[in-house]
Amino acid sequence: MTTPATYPDLSIVIVPYRVREMLRDCLDSLYHGGLKGMNIAKMEVIVVDNDSRDGTPEMVREHFPQVKMIAGKENIGFSRANNVGIAQSSGRIVLLLNADTLIPEGAMKRCVDYLDAQPADVAAMTCRVQSPDGSLQLTCSRRLVTPRSEISRALLLDRVFPKSDFFNPEPEISWDRKNERSVECLLGAFMMIRREALEKIGLLDERFFLMYEDIDWCKRAADAGYRLMFLPDVFITHIGGASWRQTPIETYADSHIAAMQYFHKHFPRSAGLVHLTHRGGMWLKICALRLNLARKPGDEYSLKHLAMAQNAAKALRRLPLEGRNIPLKANHP
Repeated sequence: MTTPATYPDLSIVIVPYRVREMLRDCLDSLYHGGLKGMNIAKMEVIVVDNDSRDGTPEMVREHFPQVKMIAGKENIGFSRANNVGIAQSSGRIVLLLNADTLIPEGAMKRCVDYLDAQPADVAAMTCRVQSPDGSLQLTCSRRLVTPRSEISRALLLDRVFPKSDFFNPEPEISWDRKNERSVECLLGAFMMIRREALEKIGLLDERFFLMYEDIDWCKRAADAGYRLMFLPDVFITHIGGASWRQTPIETYADSHIAAMQYFHKHFPRSAGLVHLTHRGGMWLKICALRLNLARKPGDEYSLKHLAMAQNAAKALRRLPLEGRNIPLKANHP
């Protein structure tokens, strides 16, 4: 029986979906450097596979027998699968880690030591999250999503005015991420959380099948009076979109369903306007893509993104404006 004195220092929860080889690389990076300095006897790695059907559980059991492998019988969504892993964990710190990440030598210990040194009102932390080319992913440390930022994104104003703090407020373009500071929102690809805070704030909201679950959790943390910290001295590599690319048409629709769930939950007075703006913005995207196809018949990028936009537009039309009975996701595996 685990007593408080024998709790592991760290529980790492990973939820893969059809990314077996990326998961192998992720676990390799952890066990061949990423966990350096940690007492392996006082940590655990839990993998909850979302019915990938690509041999993920077999690979983990063969090559990483020290990992606690939970093989799902269906794709229950990212939030719910993470909650399954958290429920099976016992560490005083829980790290939600994406399968398409690589962890450099000693990174885990530095992050754990950093979080341990923070005052009690700090619920979680993250580090620099970089793309494989070394560029910073600004979403790792950003402002929370608001109706204004979402409407700007839906109408592509964030792309038209990428350096505008008014139309593109979330990334905080002017901040170079070279200093430690408190931030409003972390990226779920690497979110290290104190268990005490997790127990008070709650688990991930399972209404979010994929996307916005991290934003929702950070919003709830802020509402509960907690702070979130960004540490610039440690980095991880995040390939990004690995599972998303498995079913891009359906997942793009899921992201808009998740957005509306978030706004009906946290900004109910603005949710209807956000919903209508999303529908209008999707119509603009469809028109732009059709114009591009008229100029470049058969263009693969335009064809793919047109299918994504049309499916998302259909999903948005089906959603009730008042926010009742919003589905978990579009219909896909």
